Amino acid sequence: MAMSERGGTPTPASVEGAGQLLQLIRTGHARTVTQVAAAMGVARSTTLQRLEHLQHLDLVRSELRTEGSRGRPAAVLTFHPRAGVVLAAHLGLTGARAAATDLDGQVLADRFVTVDVAQGPRALLDLLQRTFDELAHEAGGTVVGLGVGTPSTFELKAYARGHGLSALDWDRDHFRDVLAEHHQVPVLLDLDVNMLALAEHRASWPDAEVLVCVKAGTLIDASVVVHGVPVRGANRLAGELGHIKVVGADDPCACGSAGCLDAVASGSALVRQMVAAGHQVDHVSQVVQRAEDGDPEAAHLVRRSGRRIGEVLSSVVNLLNPAGISMWGYLTESESLLAGVRESLYQTALPGSSEHLRLAPTSLGPLAGVRGAALSVIDAVLEPRAVEQTIRTRSWSVAGRQ
Repeated sequence: MAMSERGGTPTPASVEGAGQLLQLIRTGHARTVTQVAAAMGVARSTTLQRLEHLQHLDLVRSELRTEGSRGRPAAVLTFHPRAGVVLAAHLGLTGARAAATDLDGQVLADRFVTVDVAQGPRALLDLLQRTFDELAHEAGGTVVGLGVGTPSTFELKAYARGHGLSALDWDRDHFRDVLAEHHQVPVLLDLDVNMLALAEHRASWPDAEVLVCVKAGTLIDASVVVHGVPVRGANRLAGELGHIKVVGADDPCACGSAGCLDAVASGSALVRQMVAAGHQVDHVSQVVQRAEDGDPEAAHLVRRSGRRIGEVLSSVVNLLNPAGISMWGYLTESESLLAGVRESLYQTALPGSSEHLRLAPTSLGPLAGVRGAALSVIDAVLEPRAVEQTIRTRSWSVAGRQ
């Protein structure tokens, strides 16, 4: 989205370093012009030039404060998170949550909409654009970027086969380009589980060298965060937990193989198992509710699912020795599932690897995905090079691309 022309034409000298200056203020490492100039090793006049650009974007504000009980008030520099609005969405197979956040990732407005990806990307795009427009109006301010977490390719293929479709015509590049054209801001797409993991790491596990985030819903997926960054893999297929084989299982999987964790322990698998046993259920949330209400068959199936997930996770724990495993999704709403995971995981994993391991449901609840999507955009648009590019072009940018 284009921005105001005020401030005159930026010169290379006045722009260079403005992004680093913003980082110093955002992180609290410098609070006054004198502190910023000392930290960057430049003159006050240079600092003031760079600061002017950030103030034109409303990213930095200055207010007089008196430090202590005496002394003359000093101009204290603060980051202004309401300088921009980020629109974020977490797309599931049967529903989507969208939100508007400020530049600190705080949710200003959100809503959940029912969606069926089997209707195709065009219908989903139309719904998402309408929802984003409503949220932008509700939040107010300048939209600086969009972040969208999407299901994995395997999830889309599995869902298509489960609904009698040969495939889902899902072109991620086209999806991103349509959103970018409509909103005229950078758009970042990533797997929803990666965005979940990013948000969880920032909120609850900031010191964890390795964190595993498991999405246990209609299907099962995972993300591994190392030093705060989700690992994506050579072909961006890292984290396919649902397609690890379960010992003794031979149920056919939508991926074309058999015995996968998805085929025996996912939400869709539990629905199939309940229907085969003569129960009328349509969605995993109904299975979980039955288990929590004391239905012995549902409780048994959910706990067995947890034990199978724990068995597979034990290999992940032995390999990566994570500090924690964070779980999100419909299935994690059942204590029976979590109990099953703990039972199998701690029995099977090496004692040295699991001794201090913490297993917990997500601390962010249903907002975890949109919080992660927003954080990915904030990281990108406020990265120092991107800030300087934004100042030069007078439109919000991501470093290295428009």
